[in-house]
Amino acid sequence: MTLPILRFNFASPNGEPATQRESILAALEMATWGDTRGVAAVSIDEHHLTGHGWSSNPIMAAALFLQNTRNLIVSIDCALGPLWDPLRLAEDIRFVDLMSAGRLSTTIGLGYRTVEYDGFGVDFHRRGALMDRLLETMLAAWSADDGDSGARIGAGTWSRPHPPLYVGGGVRASARRAVRFKLGLSLPAHLPELARYYLDLCREADVAPALIMPAAVNRGMVFLHEDPEKAWAELGRHILWEAVTYGGWVDGVPLSSMHLPGVQTLEAVRASGRYRFLTPDELVAEAEGCPDYGAMVFHPLVGGMPIDEAWRSVQLFTDDVIPRLSGRRAHVGAEK
Repeated sequence: MTLPILRFNFASPNGEPATQRESILAALEMATWGDTRGVAAVSIDEHHLTGHGWSSNPIMAAALFLQNTRNLIVSIDCALGPLWDPLRLAEDIRFVDLMSAGRLSTTIGLGYRTVEYDGFGVDFHRRGALMDRLLETMLAAWSADDGDSGARIGAGTWSRPHPPLYVGGGVRASARRAVRFKLGLSLPAHLPELARYYLDLCREADVAPALIMPAAVNRGMVFLHEDPEKAWAELGRHILWEAVTYGGWVDGVPLSSMHLPGVQTLEAVRASGRYRFLTPDELVAEAEGCPDYGAMVFHPLVGGMPIDEAWRSVQLFTDDVIPRLSGRRAHVGAEK
């Protein structure tokens, strides 16, 4: 199965307001465009104090995407749990869950950048305990049980028993936390041993498992172009900027399937396969040759990519690639 996904983080060098505003508005339009053309989900994340306008409030962004769509889901990958007030996060997620009829899926992680914790005045070394308190508070607040009405924020949620919620992380403690709170587990990379550990714990605790794990082959993030070589030469600087910036936040070991620690050259980024320029034909052939392809992630506004180039990529995706993959006819005569 292939899941077409649009990814946005709104970041660009220095986060120049006019550029970022254009990027945000374009992202919302692209999601609306893709909503009736086979796009399954929009993925957004959370980071702070980047200096580049990185997505900092994924719940607010999710509400904007969901307001103008009717089919796709928004997947938050992920919210930095210990930096949120637990009750505020529960209220905000409940609000979006209601207005979207359950189309918000949230992964909550610990984060790894001490600068973010310092900026919020939160003790980085207590993040595990803070995460436990957050999850306990949120689940109690969403409960429709009248046994503790003082902790509740409404008569339950639209999604039952609560909005889709996953614990994010790539270590055994994350799996144990997910099972303890009877939640799903979202892995940052293909980690089959950790997945088995989580499933074994679920079986022992009689907990229904919900596992998200990237495919075995990391196909990176795709940008469609009729001439990939020309695209690398003319547009590659946007990808290089994001890869260097994002990779610079980790030291040594990648913390997700998209991290490239220490990368500095376009040649190295290209060789990694984490970002790829492909033609529609190349992408279709790749997907048709892999029945368990998994997520097909598009990152059209990567690194402040020019809006017109981003739109060309998205329209090649929705009007050429998706119809061929799904067996549906391409939308004829559609305009942005």
